[in-house]
Amino acid sequence: MFRPQNNTDMPFQRNFGGQFGFHGSFGRGRGRERFMRGRLNMTILETIKERPRHGYDVIKAIEEKFHGFYAPSAGSVYPILQELEDQGFVASSQESGKKIYSITKDGENELKENEEKFSDMREHLRERLADMGRFRDLTDEMKQTTHFMFSKLCENGALDAGTMKKLRMAMVNFKSEVEEILREQKQKSL
Repeated sequence: MFRPQNNTDMPFQRNFGGQFGFHGSFGRGRGRERFMRGRLNMTILETIKERPRHGYDVIKAIEEKFHGFYAPSAGSVYPILQELEDQGFVASSQESGKKIYSITKDGENELKENEEKFSDMREHLRERLADMGRFRDLTDEMKQTTHFMFSKLCENGALDAGTMKKLRMAMVNFKSEVEEILREQKQKSL
């Protein structure tokens, strides 16, 4: 469980408490939030170290690192960028009307000081994301199906109880079919 520490000498220690493992699902919701809470500062700083970036580019780069399974919100990234700048870990400049962030010497030192602490987390992420990357086509198909379903629901407006029951049953049947397919695969591999 994440427990903030009040150690002002080590800003990232204050933000990076907790376990490095995943707790629940990695998509949207509580599991992802518990995982990312406090680790986003370091991830943003590492992303900016790769090359100077504006805020939206930081978001897209992190989404790419996570193979599309996680993208931080602008409401999370921009305050952290400001905090990193206030701490002297990044500096900003204006280019083509955009605020571009680059890492400072202090930011590089902060990453070096915390390198060992986060190497286990990074390795765990690499292993998990490699597994997730194999299922990218399936997750893309699920996203498309979800979008299709919601667009059809919006088109039709309010649904009667009978139609809602049929839709719920279709979802139950879908889950049952997936479980059966995976159960068969597991038996084949034994």
